Amino acid sequence: MRRAFAGLFLASTILGATWSTLATLPGLPGEVLTGNLYAVAQGSGALSINDALVDGLRQQPWADLVGPEIFAFGMLHDDPVIVRGAEPGIFLSMEGGTWIEARPSEGRSAYAGEGLASRLSLAVGDDLVLLGSTIPRLEIVRIRGIFSTRGLANDELIVEHTTGRSLSGLVEGAYHSIRVKTDDPSALVSFLEVGGVSAHVTGPGLPRVDIHSDPPPQDDRISNLILRGGTGTIPVDSVSSAISQASNSIRVVAVGLAGLIALLVALGIHGVQTRVFADRRAQVGTLRAIGARGTWLLTRALREIVPVALVAGVAGAVTGFALDALLGPATSVVLFGHRVPLAFDPAVFVLVPVFIVGIAAVSAGLLLRSVQTARPYESLREAGASSEPIPALEVVLRG
Repeated sequence: MRRAFAGLFLASTILGATWSTLATLPGLPGEVLTGNLYAVAQGSGALSINDALVDGLRQQPWADLVGPEIFAFGMLHDDPVIVRGAEPGIFLSMEGGTWIEARPSEGRSAYAGEGLASRLSLAVGDDLVLLGSTIPRLEIVRIRGIFSTRGLANDELIVEHTTGRSLSGLVEGAYHSIRVKTDDPSALVSFLEVGGVSAHVTGPGLPRVDIHSDPPPQDDRISNLILRGGTGTIPVDSVSSAISQASNSIRVVAVGLAGLIALLVALGIHGVQTRVFADRRAQVGTLRAIGARGTWLLTRALREIVPVALVAGVAGAVTGFALDALLGPATSVVLFGHRVPLAFDPAVFVLVPVFIVGIAAVSAGLLLRSVQTARPYESLREAGASSEPIPALEVVLRG
């Protein structure tokens, strides 16, 4: 059984290392918008995410921090990057970040996350050329600081609101979203409802709330019209729509990749067990010859393989996750300019050994079934032996 354990352990290690990352992917777009805070994005109604709403939120006693933000999606040194228009001091307070290096702001300034700076070899004092995300614009900014955060913002470029509006085409006084740090999200929702604000509110522990707004469209035909034919209009709540569609698209890709890896692992497990079972075909033939039934044989096989598969599955899942965390940036996936963080998912950790045990059990059943379709004496033949059965054994088997 050592060979079977080694094969099952390797298979579960592969699943533990890959499924943990794939499980994180669908939540990445929403995490970019909200982080660990509550985000108020424009709804489908009247334009409401503006300076007036920011001032109103900052006057509320339950709002600890209020940060209006603008998003511009572009390329930098041939790599995708999210340029976020924000107030640097408030942004770092929200993200729990620290300055690694900083200089006084002067002219068109930008601040790079440590991850982005390391990946693209950026340094304080470098000049960057930024292009508009939805309109033909060009801005030249100079990096005035490098910051470090624990979250996805570590891979972003922060610019002033003026630069963000220029790159995104937003009108003066408008924002894509307003993030709020609060311990009372219900008070935030009530404030927006009473104020007649059209918005989508999302955040930790809070399912998306549509306030004076229709839900973001789930159909991607609007995007297809714009990208393929150059026609159509961008919805007012474009940020929420983009987040919703991006999450759905990534979920399809993640599930597809997870399914493909699972199929390859299942085939590998079956191949290993086929080789191990080949050495025991004679034992199965002997048991059948003395009257063992198929149900008894299957029960005995499962008693042998299930504990081995369970131990190998748990050990492999732990090893795969540990290897993924140990190798770190060398094996991480970069999506939308962000390194996908490795997060422990209990559901994935449980699913890996369950999958390994299930595939091992099904494989054992298929192998036993293939033997039971043959006559017992055929399972007793050794490789290279004469095709003629042993007369004495043939008499016993026929009896």
